[in-house]
Amino acid sequence: MEHAIPEFETLDEAVRASFPRDFCRVVAVREHGDVAVALFDTRPGGAPYLYEVHYQRENGRWSEGSSSNGSGWHSLDPNSDVGVVTTWGEAPSGADRVRGELEGRVLEDAVADGVYLLVWWDVADSDAKVSAFRINGEWVRAPTMWERFLAQRAEWLRARGS
Repeated sequence: MEHAIPEFETLDEAVRASFPRDFCRVVAVREHGDVAVALFDTRPGGAPYLYEVHYQRENGRWSEGSSSNGSGWHSLDPNSDVGVVTTWGEAPSGADRVRGELEGRVLEDAVADGVYLLVWWDVADSDAKVSAFRINGEWVRAPTMWERFLAQRAEWLRARGS
């Protein structure tokens, strides 16, 4: 019987089938038991356009689940109040590590090709925040949302010649 959602023997096969390789690259994959999340750059030729895809394994086979162009909380089981929280984005130039926090749980992970992905598993719906980046061996406070907005606005104004 053919399934509406393709199933794969391995997580790697499921991830590779999500997007045509000519149009995107896999940035990171995190696996936790029978669930996983992958982060893609769907615009590898220019400024990154990041996209998150969730996967699940049932009866030994992997399939794609929901996806989004934004990070946040995602339910892993409709009968449970816990799920997965992701936060991801572009890292400052020269960053090789990222640190994030979610309700007292601190995670650190590598920055790959200027992009980071942090994943907290088995957590209630909540918001994670990036607290620091390691740049040239030194931990530097991550910019606030307001600081990021101001930087994006300044870049936009520069591009317009204002």
